[in-house]
Amino acid sequence: MRLTVKIRKATDGRLDLQVVEMPELEVAVRKFKEIPSAVIEAAASLTGRSQDDFEVEVGY
Repeated sequence: MRLTVKIRKATDGRLDLQVVEMPELEVAVRKFKEIPSAVIEAAASLTGRSQDDFEVEVGY
């Protein structure tokens, strides 16, 4: 499943993310490079699916 991630807010070294396909999913990271793995881990935890089932595309 492809997940589209957008940075909702960036303040004080924290990036709050919005996942378009899963609006109930809340993810925050400190570094841009952490986005894909953090979103995949959170999506797998929320859905009970394998992390391998997800792909992340970061939009701006």
